Amino acid sequence: MSASIEGLPGKNVLVLAEQALLGALLLRPHALSTVAPWLEAGHFYLPQHTALYAAMLDLTERGHAATAETRPTSEQGLSWVTEATTHAAQQAPGLTPSYVHTLISICPEPAHAPAYGRMVFAGHARRTVAEHAARLAQTARHIRDGEPHVEAVCARADTLTSALDTLAHHWRPHPATLARTTPDVPEVRRRDQQRHDDEQAFLSAATTRASALKEVRAFLHAEDFGDPLHAELFRSLAALHHRGEAIDPLTLVWEAQHRGLLTHTTPQDILAICQLSGGDPVYWATRVLRHSLLDTASATGDRIGRLAADSTLTPHQLIAASQRALSDLTTTRMRWLRAQYGPPTAPQRPRDRPPPRATSRCVPIGQSRVVRTR
Repeated sequence: MSASIEGLPGKNVLVLAEQALLGALLLRPHALSTVAPWLEAGHFYLPQHTALYAAMLDLTERGHAATAETRPTSEQGLSWVTEATTHAAQQAPGLTPSYVHTLISICPEPAHAPAYGRMVFAGHARRTVAEHAARLAQTARHIRDGEPHVEAVCARADTLTSALDTLAHHWRPHPATLARTTPDVPEVRRRDQQRHDDEQAFLSAATTRASALKEVRAFLHAEDFGDPLHAELFRSLAALHHRGEAIDPLTLVWEAQHRGLLTHTTPQDILAICQLSGGDPVYWATRVLRHSLLDTASATGDRIGRLAADSTLTPHQLIAASQRALSDLTTTRMRWLRAQYGPPTAPQRPRDRPPPRATSRCVPIGQSRVVRTR
């Protein structure tokens, strides 16, 4: 038995569940039919356990005599254990006959194999969510550091969404189970100089070409800004534009004063941020939204990763909380698509056609046509 196996029992409940399930299946091969339809070999955590379960599935498919009996004979049981161990050891050299016999001896109750199988599948679900969440966060951070496209982040988010939908089919909510959530950890934002510069470039361009604010406001929100001052200045610009008032650096400072922004900054700072420029507001607004999308994806991945690490959450609670966490990212992605391709066009309704004209006269009930004969 490998040292990695020896060090885990007692420290990981999931490993204990895998051991109990395998021990139950070694004692009662017929019980494999209760878990095989929904539990795969890849759902196990330890490779030795994966190999042993796969070997038992293979023996079952080949019609081993022990699987046909509710209580196999001692000869059938010994053959079952020996062949499963031999086949599994070919894929996992660390698996030994002594460890297999340990699995048999420590199984609490072989009749509880389906319950142990659900524990194993729950561990698989938790690992699956954690892995996809980590990939989402890592991809978002790598793209933010230089990769120009965000399609990779969207693909990661779609993969995570699909995985959650698949797992949700296996874990229906229990009537007494509430979708509990864990408190969010305050996000620590790092200073991103490129994002800061892009936000200033947008504010400068939007102040110069305020007519573009109508198009920009369709997809850009104040929450997309990383700098709180920039977010408030965008709200000020949006308010001036909504009221139809004049927009220039001075009127923006005046609006900012009414919003209390001058308690944390100076008019000169705002004038410097919003100085006139020849930039395209729509282009820079798209850049700001891109930063927001990547930041939201990274934060969402980290948040779901923390949910997956919370062992107090049931599988259903984990899946439901993860799906809710993805909703903010989905909303930002929809605005990103609007910025790239414009608002979705409503399908044209076909014109109502007049009813077909009658091809023959209707004869009132009770009357008959008079057929004239020559």
